[in-house]
Amino acid sequence: MVDLVLTVTEIVNQAAPSVVLAIVLLVIGYIIGWLAKFVIVNVVRIIGVDDWFEHQHLLAAVGNKDLSEIIGSIVKWYIFFIFLKQAFEIINLATLNEFVGFWINLALALIAAIVVVIIGLIIGRYARNAIDASKSSLKKFVGLAVELMIVYVAFVMGIRLIGLPAQLLEWTFLIAFGGVVLAASLVVGLGFGLALKDDAKQIVKELRKKK
Repeated sequence: MVDLVLTVTEIVNQAAPSVVLAIVLLVIGYIIGWLAKFVIVNVVRIIGVDDWFEHQHLLAAVGNKDLSEIIGSIVKWYIFFIFLKQAFEIINLATLNEFVGFWINLALALIAAIVVVIIGLIIGRYARNAIDASKSSLKKFVGLAVELMIVYVAFVMGIRLIGLPAQLLEWTFLIAFGGVVLAASLVVGLGFGLALKDDAKQIVKELRKKK
């Protein structure tokens, strides 16, 4: 029993410096992440990105949050998780490193997936706004369809970054895309046909007169 206590004490004494260093590294990582967010938020605001996005009516696509805050928060937590991973590697406990490393890598992949989805949301809303500004009679339908397709593609890409299977979603997208194209073609064809109905009648009358 005494030997076991001594062994545990020795392990703790050996691991203590690594644990302290890991905690220091975590604190440094959090501070660097916070400073990075502070700098990014202010730089993005100064160059007018938030104002441009508001003017383009794009903020609604990201929950009416300032883009500067979104970018800053993503960078902050990405930096923190990188330092967190290094901190556990310093502790050097194989089982703990393997378990925590898996979740940290998953968190980093999730952050990357969120970035892709946010970009998709912004591009989709921008495309929709551009279509809504056109004079097409189908602009509402086409704009919404284009936005949903772009967001869906971004969502599938995000799932792939996390490492989850996305084949079913890809097939679903292809089927949905084909359906939308077919529906749009029918609507455009019918609209074009109705628009030329009177002209077609006049052409038929002229042909009959010539006979």
